[in-house]
Amino acid sequence: MSRDVDPSSFSGYTIVNPIVRKREDVGNGKAIVTLVLFFLSNVAVIFPVKIPIFHGITVTVSKLLSWTRIISPPDGDEPQKRRHIGLNYISVPLFSVLLLLAIGAINGTVIRKGIVGDEGVKPINILALFISLAYISISLDFTGLLRFSAFWVARKGGSSGRLLFLYLYVFFLVSGVIVGNDPVILSGTAFLAYFTRVTGITPPTAWIFSQFAAANMASVVLVSSNPTNLVLSGAFSISFISYTAHVVLPFLAAAVLVYPVLAFILFRSPTLVPRSISVDTPNSNSDASTTLVDKNGAIFGSILLAVTLGVLVGTSAIDVPVWQVTVPAALIMLARDFWHDWHQYRKHGEREPPEEFQMHRVSSRGHIIPSQGTTVLSESTMSTGSSVLSPVPTHSADSPTRRQTDFTTYLRSQIGKLAARFPTVVTIAQRLPVLLVPFAFLMFILVQGLSNQGWVEIFTKWWIAWVNKTGTVGAIGGMGFISCLLCNVCGTNIGATILLARVLQSWFAQDPSLDPRTRDGAIYALAFGSNYGAFTLTFSASLAGLLWRQILRQKGIRIRARQFLVLNLPIAFVAMTASLGALVGEVYVVHRGTAG
Repeated sequence: MSRDVDPSSFSGYTIVNPIVRKREDVGNGKAIVTLVLFFLSNVAVIFPVKIPIFHGITVTVSKLLSWTRIISPPDGDEPQKRRHIGLNYISVPLFSVLLLLAIGAINGTVIRKGIVGDEGVKPINILALFISLAYISISLDFTGLLRFSAFWVARKGGSSGRLLFLYLYVFFLVSGVIVGNDPVILSGTAFLAYFTRVTGITPPTAWIFSQFAAANMASVVLVSSNPTNLVLSGAFSISFISYTAHVVLPFLAAAVLVYPVLAFILFRSPTLVPRSISVDTPNSNSDASTTLVDKNGAIFGSILLAVTLGVLVGTSAIDVPVWQVTVPAALIMLARDFWHDWHQYRKHGEREPPEEFQMHRVSSRGHIIPSQGTTVLSESTMSTGSSVLSPVPTHSADSPTRRQTDFTTYLRSQIGKLAARFPTVVTIAQRLPVLLVPFAFLMFILVQGLSNQGWVEIFTKWWIAWVNKTGTVGAIGGMGFISCLLCNVCGTNIGATILLARVLQSWFAQDPSLDPRTRDGAIYALAFGSNYGAFTLTFSASLAGLLWRQILRQKGIRIRARQFLVLNLPIAFVAMTASLGALVGEVYVVHRGTAG
């Protein structure tokens, strides 16, 4: 793989030149099937369905599994539960890949490139970085640090509703920059559900929508804050320093201009943001530090995360693989969590994790929240600021042993014992977005299949025609708003970013002398679109949106799809316009004097 550096570019990244394929015959059956299956895979993310299994098949399979002692025999007095096959964001892409492999539309090389990497995009490295940073962030969240910080900020707002609204907006922006959008969605949403309830703010619409927008806007700042940023940095070999330097000012422009839209246009009603509120929550007279479940863990995790991000920034310019920085850091945090749980076990005996950290749900529409569970804080925990660790009931003498029971029951009991001894580690493992790994791999493979069949070249021709007519400004505006839109129809923002990054790579390879202003502008416009696209039209524009809706449902707050669209559309429009406008000015300043 060759890498050519344009000496006129001061962007701090290397363009990874893919092989320019001349194949553009997409009229054959394999190419058409590939495109159709790609879009069906994306539809499954937006509209998952469950197909009932014929009752006779369910009974037969249950008897077979019972006979082999994999599951316990069914209770004859209870009716057999109806089973379903879920067509969702894992099963449909998997079926699509297998079908394409069967008909010869893709081969082993395409699958290997979709996993190991090709043309600068290395999915396995990207996901290793993402999962390891996710563990550190979730472990830090588990200590109660975000809840403590949210309570502290809430008290600083005093009785002024407008001031508190501003403080929390800034708090979620800062938190989103540091730890990414998912931890802010996990803890921040549950905090707001509790806070608005005890302060009598009904409905909590203004507070939860401002938090959702702030978290997703902030995730654009650091490469490590969103997997879409990792895709872009890998595709174009952008250093962490260069990436943040290019996006921080446009992000600040959006953050500043979005707030008046929230506070004075969309949510100006005193019902939504009261002029005065009472913050005398049940624990308001106690020290806010009591909300910390593990104070030492919060300090350790904060230092480790800061050091990890600092090393990532420092080593990004010397071509050190980022996973070699984050994976050891995650293992250090894992070792610390094991030690903490073992120390508590030796001191107090077996424990259960706090109830709010034991949730692992599937939504009513079939969306599986990617093994993250949800950090839904119970009222008792939120009000007292502490987590109650209840002892696990001891097993009676006639409890089933390994030889007396089926494998499923035995496995469940062993996991229960492990969770009782290591509640922190097991709960964090449940919350890790592990299902994002196969989903991302499958999307990489499907996009690689599109490229293999010539579709990426066709999309590139359309894009080149647009840029030739509109220039640099059209490239920035077009890529920003197209990526926002495609987040809603391309299997979340991850699928949209993978596809559009391939289009940009193909474009750069076909025109090595491209104006650096246009080139830079298109890349960073995609960065903003892939992050801001999460709050545009549909919940499924991002996995964070699905997670956000699920947490709200569990707290009794229902957000309709139409409400999500109507409220988020003006927020996204202002954010994108502000960031893209700032980006246009930025590329002209950075590349002044270059060919235009």
